[in-house]
Parts: sequence; structure tokens; C-alpha cells
Amino acid sequence: MASHAVTATDLHHSEEHPPEMIWSAKTPIGLMGMLFFIGSEIALFGSFFMSYFFMRVAGEADYSTWAAQVGDILPLKVVTYNSLILFTSSVTIHYAEICLARGARRAQAFWLGATIVLGLTFLSVQIAEYKVLVTADFIGPSTSSYSSVFFSLTGLHGSHVLVGAILLSIMLVRTLRGHYGPDPQQHVGFKTMSIYWHFVDLVWVFVFGLIYVPGNWGRWTDTQVFGMPGQFAFFGGAAVIVFLLFLPNLIGKGAPKHK
Repeated sequence: MASHAVTATDLHHSEEHPPEMIWSAKTPIGLMGMLFFIGSEIALFGSFFMSYFFMRVAGEADYSTWAAQVGDILPLKVVTYNSLILFTSSVTIHYAEICLARGARRAQAFWLGATIVLGLTFLSVQIAEYKVLVTADFIGPSTSSYSSVFFSLTGLHGSHVLVGAILLSIMLVRTLRGHYGPDPQQHVGFKTMSIYWHFVDLVWVFVFGLIYVPGNWGRWTDTQVFGMPGQFAFFGGAAVIVFLLFLPNLIGKGAPKHK
């Protein structure tokens, strides 16, 4: 009987103090879905990068010829500017998310609109780049295996930017209509879209660094961007963007304050 009483007491205490919930159980299902989706996207882009790496290992001479051919045509200065434009959109979507948490609807709409404009600007420049490549020396997706990977990777990324811009436009309409209230549960959709956009921007770091730069480092060094060599402008601009991402927290405006 004594042992039975102890067991009952233990059960009683365990009900009063249940074990702490694991992270996944506390995470909204929509957010978890986006994280799983991002995982599948990493695998998708990874498969294209692995194809590119395999071809580099198997045919370095062929790659050097292709890189030299495309390198003479690629507008590296424009591509560097375009990369910084896309990276800046991570700052604007981050600011929009902060405004959402603070309840500043007009500011949220402004930064969200800026993100859409930056994303569409990036996409427009990329389309113009395709036109230059296709019309100059007839370099297209079927010219060589390297051209196929180039157009496939950049096109796949561009399609993600387009889908993101469409979804952000829907979120902008919802923002203007006041669909995002003070309840954090109403912010899940916005947060998941923010994660998606940051992922798209991060993927471009690898696309640019692994597809554009190899074979063109000398030309990139000779290219003047903001009055300095291309690589210095790129990394300097990226450092400024990272600083801007953390600026709201540094000045104490990272949240809260909800009206």
C-alpha cells in the first residue's frame, strides 16, 4: 500500500509540473511547414550545384573555355549592382517584420513595398542579362552543359524571386487592409514569408560566388563599382547590409511597442 501511495503522489506532481514542451511542439504549424519546405529547396538547389561541381571536376578545360567565352559578355558591373540590390531587400523585409511587431502598419507597408520593388528590379536586370547572353554569340541554355547549368540555376533562382514577389504583393494588400493585428498568431504567415525571402537572398550568394566569379576574377577586379574594384564593392556593400540588419536592435528599435 505504501509503495502505491508513493506512485500516486509522483503522478500527481508530474501532472502539476509536466515536462517542458519541445521546440517543435511550440512552433506554429505554418512556420514548421516553411522550414520543411526550405529543407527541400536546399536539396533542390544542391542537386544543381552538385551537377556543376561534377562537370568542373570532369572537364576543367571545357569549363575554362566556356568561362572565358561568357566572361567577355557578362556585365559583371551590372551583376554586382544587382546582387547588392537583392541583398538590400533582406534589410527591407526585416524592417517590415519589425514594423509588424511594433504595430506600425504604414511603415510596414512602405518597407514591404520597397522589398517588392527591389525584387522585381533584380528580376528585370536578370532578364536583360539573359537577352545580352542569348543575342551575343548565340549563348543559350543548349549551347553547352555549362550553359545549361548556368541558365538552370539562375532561372530557378529567378523563378523563386518572382513567386516571392507575388506572395509579398498579397501580403502588402493584407497589410493595407489591416489583417495583421497585435496577436502574434496573426504574424505567422508574414514571418514564414520573411524566412523564404531571406533564403532566396542567401542562395544568390552561392549562385554568384560559384557561377559568376570563377574564371572572371581578373575582370571583376578590373571592374569599377562605386569607384572601387568589384570584389571590394561587393564585400563592402554586403558588410553594410549586415550592419543595417542589426541596426534596429543596436538602437533599441527591434520591437516591441504595439498600438
